[in-house]
Order: sequence, then C-alpha cells, then structure tokens
Amino acid sequence: MKPEKPPPKRRLRRWWPRLWRFALVMVVLVTSLLFWAWNQRVFLVNELLHRLGGDTRMQVTSLEWENGVLHVREVSALHVPTAQRLGEAGHMEWRPTWGQLWHKNLGSVKVEGGAVDAALALFAAQNSSDETSPASAQPWRLDSLDMASTKIVLRDDKGEPLLSVTMQGNLRGGTTAISFESTSVQGADVAWQGKSVSSRFHLDAEMKEDRIEIKRGSLLDGHFDLAWAGRFNPLLRGGVDVEWEGRDIVISRAGVVQGGTHELRLKNLTLQPQAGTGSVKVAAVDLKAAHGTDGVWQVQSGTVLNPEVEWTQALEEMLMPKKRNTNEGTTTGSAAPWKALVRALEVKGGKVSLAPTKASPLAGGFGWNATLKAVEISPEGVRSAAKQRLELAGMVLHWGSDQHPPFAQAKAITLEAVPDKLLKTWQVESLVMTGPRVEMTPENGPWFGKGEEAEPVAAAPVSTEPPFWQRLQFGNATLTDASYAMAMDLKDRMEVSIRFGLVTEQGKQRLSIAEANMRVPQRANLPVLGFEKVEAVAVWPELWKQRRFESIKISGGNIEVGDALMNLFSGDGKAEAVEEKVEATAARWTAEKADVANLGVTILDIAPGLPPVRFDVNLSAKDTPLDVNGLAENVAPQRIVLRNLRIPSPHDPLRTVAEMDLIHVNYTLDGLLHHRIDRVEILSPLLFVGEDLFWYVENYRKYMKGEAPLPDASPGPPLPPKPTTPGWRVDTLAVTDGRLMLAPKGVPLAGLDRPFPFSFTSKLESGQLDAVFDIPADDYVLPQHKLEFRGMKGHVQFNLPMKDRNNNLTETFTVEQLRWKELHMEKAHLSVTYDANGIYGQFGGQAYKGYVNGAFDIYLDEVYTWDGWISGVDVSMRPVCKALFPTYLILEGSAAAKIIATGNMFELYQGDAEFTNRSKGRFSIEALNDHIKELPPVLKGDVSQQIRRIGLETLRNFEYDSVDGKARFYGREGRGHLRFTGPQGARKIDVNVYDHRWKEEPRKSETADVVEP
Repeated sequence: MKPEKPPPKRRLRRWWPRLWRFALVMVVLVTSLLFWAWNQRVFLVNELLHRLGGDTRMQVTSLEWENGVLHVREVSALHVPTAQRLGEAGHMEWRPTWGQLWHKNLGSVKVEGGAVDAALALFAAQNSSDETSPASAQPWRLDSLDMASTKIVLRDDKGEPLLSVTMQGNLRGGTTAISFESTSVQGADVAWQGKSVSSRFHLDAEMKEDRIEIKRGSLLDGHFDLAWAGRFNPLLRGGVDVEWEGRDIVISRAGVVQGGTHELRLKNLTLQPQAGTGSVKVAAVDLKAAHGTDGVWQVQSGTVLNPEVEWTQALEEMLMPKKRNTNEGTTTGSAAPWKALVRALEVKGGKVSLAPTKASPLAGGFGWNATLKAVEISPEGVRSAAKQRLELAGMVLHWGSDQHPPFAQAKAITLEAVPDKLLKTWQVESLVMTGPRVEMTPENGPWFGKGEEAEPVAAAPVSTEPPFWQRLQFGNATLTDASYAMAMDLKDRMEVSIRFGLVTEQGKQRLSIAEANMRVPQRANLPVLGFEKVEAVAVWPELWKQRRFESIKISGGNIEVGDALMNLFSGDGKAEAVEEKVEATAARWTAEKADVANLGVTILDIAPGLPPVRFDVNLSAKDTPLDVNGLAENVAPQRIVLRNLRIPSPHDPLRTVAEMDLIHVNYTLDGLLHHRIDRVEILSPLLFVGEDLFWYVENYRKYMKGEAPLPDASPGPPLPPKPTTPGWRVDTLAVTDGRLMLAPKGVPLAGLDRPFPFSFTSKLESGQLDAVFDIPADDYVLPQHKLEFRGMKGHVQFNLPMKDRNNNLTETFTVEQLRWKELHMEKAHLSVTYDANGIYGQFGGQAYKGYVNGAFDIYLDEVYTWDGWISGVDVSMRPVCKALFPTYLILEGSAAAKIIATGNMFELYQGDAEFTNRSKGRFSIEALNDHIKELPPVLKGDVSQQIRRIGLETLRNFEYDSVDGKARFYGREGRGHLRFTGPQGARKIDVNVYDHRWKEEPRKSETADVVEP
C-alpha cells in the first residue's frame, strides 16, 4: 500500500519561510544592484549607448533625477569609423510617461545648448538603413520635443560646410516618431556652402504621417547664390534676395505642395551664364499667390520691376539647351499636369538688349511694360478671356550687328489682345504704333538677296495655311508718324521713302500716305516718282484672303518718265527678275475702285534739247487689277495738248532747230510705263534745215549710244559711255501743215525765205524715225538768183538718228519747168541731201531736145565752199546761144558739153569746160554783123574794104563737121579754145580772159621808221 500524502496545507506552510527568505535576499540584492547602478549610471548609460549605437558612439557626462525629470548633461556623439564628432548638447531633460513606455512612448524631451556638425552622407546612409529595416518594427515616439538655439552644420564629402543654420523650436503631440500635432521652428543665420542664405526664418506646422501642414512660415533677408545650383545646371550663375511668407500650406511626403497662400518678394535677381556675356536681371518681384486644393496656382497680384535681359549666344545656350536625342533616355511616363492662374501681374520698366545668336540674327533693344489679368497658363498653352496689354518703347533693331544701321525703329508700340480671341479668331483688340520706321537697304541687311543660288535643301512640307500676320483681325490698328525706306541695287540703285499713317474706322483699315518718293541717285537728284497723298481702304484679313482693296485714291504727285526711271528695269537679269516678280504679285491684287487725280507726269528726254513735257493724269477705274496691264484695260485712253515747244540748237541756244506750236498726244497708262505713246499729232511745225539741225542729229545719235554730246575737256582718260536708254516708241507720228526752212547758218538763206510746206505720217520706233515729208505742188521763185521753179513738188526723206551722209535728210523734187534767166528745163528733177557738213544736190531734165544733168556740193563753212558739175547731151545749141549771148555767137546743131568747177561764195577757185558736137552744124559770130554793116556794100568801095568784108563774112559763118572746145579758169582769169573742122577747112578760136580791174595794193604800216643816228 502506498503511503498517504501529507495534506496540501501542511506543505504550503513548510515552503512559506523559504520563499520569504528568498524574496528578502532578492530585494536586498536588487536594492544593492540599483544603488550600484545609480552610482555607476554614467558608466552604464555610456556602455549601453555604445553597444546600441552602432557606428555612432553617444556619451554623457552627467545624469541627475530631480522631481521626475532626468537631466542629462554634456551629451556628445562621435562617428566611430571616421572619428568625426557629430554633435553635442549641453543639457537634456527627459520627462518619461511611465505608463506609456511599454508602448514606446518616451514622453517629453528638452534640449539646450545643442550643436550638430556632421557629413550629409551619414544621414543619407542612415535613411537607407531605415528603409531596409523591417516595416513591422514599431518606432519610438515623443510627446514633445523642445529645442533651444541649436547650431546645425552639414558637410559635403570633402568636409566643407554645405548647410549651416541656427534654429530653435518645439514639437507637440503625435502618434509616431515622425508625426507631431504642432511644430514651431525659428531659424537664423542660414548659410549654404559658406554663403549666407537667410538671416532668419520661422515655421509653425503640424507634422503628420503623410504630410506636413504649415500654418505659418516666413523667410526674411534671404539670399541665394545660384553657384550652388551647378549640380543641376552647370552653365548657370547668379543670385537673388528672397523674402517669403506663407500660410496654410500642405506638403505631402512625396514633396507635393498643396493649398496655402504665399507672399514672395525677390530683389536683385541675376541669372548669368558661367562663361561669356549675357544676363537676366530683375530689380524686384512682388507676388501674392495661392495654391488651391485642386492643384492650381493662383497669382492674386504681382509686380515685376525693371526686368533687364541682355540676350547673347551664351545666355541662349544656357536657357535653351539643345534637345537630346529622343531615342536616348526615353521614359514611358508623362509629366504631371499643372496649371497656373495669374489674376493680376504688372511688369514695369523692362529692357531687352539683343545680340546676334545662332537662333536669331537680330541686334538692338527696346523697353517694355506688360499688364496681365486673369491669365491661365498650362502645358496646353495660355488662355484668358480678359484683355492683356504689352507696351514697347524705344525699339531699335539691327540685322547681324549693331555696327550696321538699324532697319527697324519705333518710339512706342502698344498691343492689347484677348488670348482666347487671338487663338481662336486671330483677333487683336488694339495695336498702336508711334513713330515706327523701317529701313531696308543693302547696307543694313540682306533683304533682297544678292542673286546667288542657295544650296539645295530638303523640301519643307507645303502648308496651305497663310502666315499668322495675314489672318489677324484688328479692332483698332493705328500707326502715327510712320515711315518706310528701301534701297535696292537694280541696274541702278533705287531708293524709296514713304511717310504714312494708319487708322481703323468702322472695322476697316485706312492707310494714308502723306509723302512717297522714289529716287535714282546715280541719274537724278530729284525724285523720279512721288505721290503727295495716297489713301487706301481695306479690311485686314479680307485684304490678304481676297487680295483686294476697297478703294485706292492717289492725289497729286509727279512721275518723271526718263532714263533714270526706265533704266531700272532694262538690260539686267536681276532687275528684270524683280520686275517680273513685282508684276506677278501685282497681278493677283485688285481694287474695287481706283482713282488718280492731278498726278503730274513729266516726260524727260523725249529728244535731246526738247524741254521736259509735263501734263496731269486723271483717271478712274472700278473692279480693276492693280498690275499695269490690268489698269490699262480699265482706264480709258487719255489725250493732252501741248503748246509752244521749241528745240534750241545744241551749240547756240538762241538759234532754233524746230518750233512746234500745237501738239496733241494720245496715250494710255500702260503705254507711258512701257515708253510708248499711241499717237502724237504735230500741227504747223517749223523745221530749220541747217547746221543746227545736223548738230542736233549728231547729238541725238550720241544720246542714243550713251555718249557725251560734247567732248570732255577734263584731264585723264575719257569716261565710259553712260548706259543707253530705251528710246520712246510712238505708234503714230503725224505732222500736218509743216514748214521746212533752209537755214544753213541758223537763218534763212537770202531769197529762200519762203519755207517748203510738208506733211507726213510715220512712227517712232525705239527712238528712231524714218519719215517722208510730202511737199505739195507749187511755184517757187528766187528773184535774186533769177531762178523759177514752176509746178515743183516732191518729198523729203528724214531719219533719226543719222545713218550715213546720203540719207540723213533728202529732198527729192520734180519740176514741170525749171527756168534760169532765159534758159529753161522741162520735166526736171532735183534731189538735195543735207547733213551736218553741207548740202548735196543732183538734178536733171529735158532741155532743148537733149538731156541735162549735174550735181553740186555746198559745204557749210564760213565762206560756203562749193563744187559741182553739169553736163548736157544732144542739146540743141541755137536756143541756148540765143539765151546766153544772142549778140555774140550762134551755134546750130546738137552738142555735148561738161563743166566742172569749185569755189566759194566770193570767187571761183577753178573751172574746166569741155565741148564737142553731136551733129554737123554751123556757127555764126553775131558780134561781127555790126562791123560788116559799117563796110560798103558788095562790089562797092575800094579793094581793101571788099577784102575786109570777105574776111569778116568768112569768119562769121562756118559750117563744121566737128567741134572741139576746152577752157580752164582760175578766179576771173583763164584761157580756152574752139577748134572747128568742116568742108571749107578749119577754124581755131583762142580765148584769153584777163582781170584788168584795179587791185588795191597792200596798205603800208603807219608806224614811223626809226632813224638811226
């Protein structure tokens, strides 16, 4: 049998003493241990921190417990691997909440005299280790943290100070170590990389698990030197003074800012490239902004003062870096959407200075101001239903370099537009320009090219959309005191200047040109084309869509149609290309109504010496193209009357080449611009045929060839010929009731004071005239020369310029009867040719059963030197002898004779005559009849008288079979002979002519001879 167990109560009583003794021993031991630990508290705490701190060794100097507060003094931290001191605290107070320690609530902590000086990389390493720690581990937390003034210094990898700040604050509440119900932090002496950033800042916030709620924050006396941003943009340098104040701001753990209001004040903002020139400077920026819960930034009000931009190549590369290859580093994500609303922003005193860059060749600058209201800005663009305003002032722009003259200037430009309307309908509310000036010359830019072929480039896609400036619509467009100047090197340099203005009336733009001039400096000092007033009305978008003006009106002005204007587009490939381009462009433009009033047209150089011809043009056309051909089709031909035109001699202005009393000119606009006149009708002109006419013709020839009319007496080589001018073309040149006056020396010849009437119809082709003047039949008598032309008619051949001596001006006459004294010639013809050197004639006709012809040359020198010849064949000699010397010699029969002579108006130099018979005949010396009558009749008187009668009768009458006669005269003296041969023998008559007139001896000098002593 098993023994019986003692009762439980007895066993319990047996163990109680043992337990009591054990508990008493343990209490004594624990108390002893605690007493020892308290006495060794500093050592134990340092050992514990050493074992738990890892690479960071924490060390305290003193631990005291007073009134439930643990005071820790002289706390320091050391990074063991680098032996660098991390920080220290002079005094720390810990108020534990014993009941919450089990829940890892440390209670409250207060830090005084703290300082942190550590490398930023240590905190980055700590954060990475925290991220790899188990997420299930519950962190320790604090009820509150009070921090007195604490100096914090974070260093870079080289040990240099990166960020330093002195701050103090407190944190209250929270459920985790990184969340607090409220935070209040004040800071001072913030520095980055050794440079002051801010003198003080303040932050009141609540820090929670997923966000930070900033109730109030401020940054005063801030300054940021952008040199530290080199890691983000190595090309950037500069700085800015910053003051900021914000309220009710929420910052998520991802760094996204939401809500709150901000007041930002920037001063002395400067952005500059690290190398090179260029800058962006702003004197002050004052912004009041709010960030809504919807993520939209709203600028309630803002002011930007004196923004100055110096745009250079270096600045362009800094702000507009080249885009990387899209195939490199591409991501599938997209940027987060953002939006900003600017309710009011004003920019004052802005300036922009431009230097040529790769993106833009412009240089110069301008001032600017801007006023923005209710503007929405997003990645999709700019939107606003309110009117925005932009002002530019003092604009000066150069092409390529500011060393070149400016090509665009403006005193002021004001632009007002509603972005929504501008983007949707291209509506501009208002554009006002004051003093705009555009000047495009070869000296300030490559505006019209140099005719060089460009290198082939890839063809750009063809866009059917017109340029934006053609789609603009203006509520108000006003230009005042505007001007435009242009110079182009065509065949000659052409310069154009225009002063104009533009206003908007009832939705239409009215262009008013107050003055427009075109000059060709190399050929004319005065404008060759000018308008006093031009008004054009159009609606801007329709103007470009339909290429149509509502109306164009030109009032006053003058066009000088001469070589200066006409040579611009002649003989030069580039000039012709420009003209074709202008014509092609103009052909696409039309006008509902075009009017020209009192536009003076001055035609220069119609002919050398002819004064300029001026007349007014008035025309009106509807629905007309604006090219020349189109206008010509819609403008009726014009007619003008010119009076009292005179062409003076090129060598003596007091002498006249031609006088034209009345001229009718029919022309068209197209004809004038192409050097063409439809019809010129000249009534009753007087043409003086003489040396002045032929001097004029010679000048005309030189004029057509571009040669100087007179030799250049200046030293040095002769100047090259001037460019030739395309001559005028006259489709019909008609002369009615003209008069042709022979005036070899500028005045009519004595006895030839009656002009020859003429008329003709011809044409002038390229400045060349070939005309035939018709002279009607009439009787002309020259009493001094005893010449009479009965029934004379003919024509005159005239050409300009002179071709050769024989066909410059040729008169051809037919005469029913030509009489000189008692001699006459029937069915005669006379051809007279004039040139600058003389008068040349040929004549012929029937005379006395034979034919007589001859020629003469009269030279227009001082004494009218002449030469000529006359011959006759089968001329019956009896009537000729009866007319010439009826009482001296009578020849019967036909004969041939020839006379050649030369001399001047005062004397005969030499004359030669030849005479031969053409048939048998008889001669009778009629002068012997008087001597025979004095003798006694036949068979009466003495023998000597009878012999004398027989001799005289034998000498008086002689029948001949042949006659040979020759004579030569010098002046008034000469000799000759006649040899007759017949059945009765031969007769020889010698003739000697002597001038026995008294000749005055040379006059002796009246100077007395000097008598020698």
